[in-house]
Amino acid sequence: MERFQNRLSQADPGFRHLIGRVPLQATPPLPPEWLRCEMTERYEVLRHAPVLDGATVLEVGSGAHAMSTVPLAWRAGKTGRVIAVERARWSQFRPIVAAVGLEDRVHPVAGDARRLPLRTNSADFAVCLHGVRSLRGEDNIVRVLREMLRVSPRVFVAESLPIARTGGQRAHLAMYNLREDVFSATNGIRDDLPYLPLDQLEALVVTAGGVVEQTESLEVDLPHFLAYFPRSLAAAVPNEDQRATLLKRWDEAEAMRQRYGEDHPPVGIVTASRA
Repeated sequence: MERFQNRLSQADPGFRHLIGRVPLQATPPLPPEWLRCEMTERYEVLRHAPVLDGATVLEVGSGAHAMSTVPLAWRAGKTGRVIAVERARWSQFRPIVAAVGLEDRVHPVAGDARRLPLRTNSADFAVCLHGVRSLRGEDNIVRVLREMLRVSPRVFVAESLPIARTGGQRAHLAMYNLREDVFSATNGIRDDLPYLPLDQLEALVVTAGGVVEQTESLEVDLPHFLAYFPRSLAAAVPNEDQRATLLKRWDEAEAMRQRYGEDHPPVGIVTASRA
C-alpha cells in the first residue's frame, strides 16, 4: 500500500482528512485500506472532470460502498449536491457517507438508470465512474447514457481500459476477465462486462446523443482490488467442462495476482454534451 500512501500524501489536505474518516474494511484477503485506495483512484479521475464546485451532480451507479459518491460529494463542495442513483446495492452506502460527514450533500435515489425518476435538466452534470461494466450490454449502456444526457446537459464517463503495461495490470485483467464467464455460467446473467476500448466507449456516447468534447487515457498508478473473487464461485459452475476450464484460469490468474499484485489499468475518460 506504499504507492497508495504516497499518492494520498500528494492530494488536497481536505481530501486526505476525508479519506481518514472512511471506515477500514475487514474483508480478507483484501487489505483493510482497500476502500480508501479505491476512493483515491476516483478522486484522481475526478480531477479531470470539469469544475464541479456548487453543482448538482447526477451519479449513476453509486454502488454499495459509495466509492465514487464520497470524492464526488467532496468535489461538489458545501453548496453542491450529488443525486446518487443505484438500483439495488445499498448495503454500506449510508453508513459510509455518514461517517465522512457528507450526508447533507448526498441524495440517494433507488431506481433503474434506464428510466431515471428525475426531471429533464434537473442536474448540472452527470457522471458514471467505473459503472459502464455493470450495465449488461451495449443496448443498456446507450439507454443509460441517453437518460444521463436528458437529465444533464453534460456527462463525464470513466471506465477502465483493456490495456496492461505492467505485471499488476495483467494480473488484474486476468482475474477480472473471468468474472463475466463465471457469473454467466452460474446464473445466466451477464455482469462485469469486459472493459471497452476508449474508441468504443466514445462511440456509445455518440450513439446516445452526445457530442464528444474530450477523450483521454489516464494512468492512475494505484493498486486495484476489485477483480478478485473467491475460487469457490468458479467451483460452483454446474457444467463440468466449463468448471474445469474456469478453475484453471482462476488458478493462473491468482498466481499472477500473488506474484505481481493487482493494479488499475489505464482509465478511459469521455466528456460530452447533449447534441
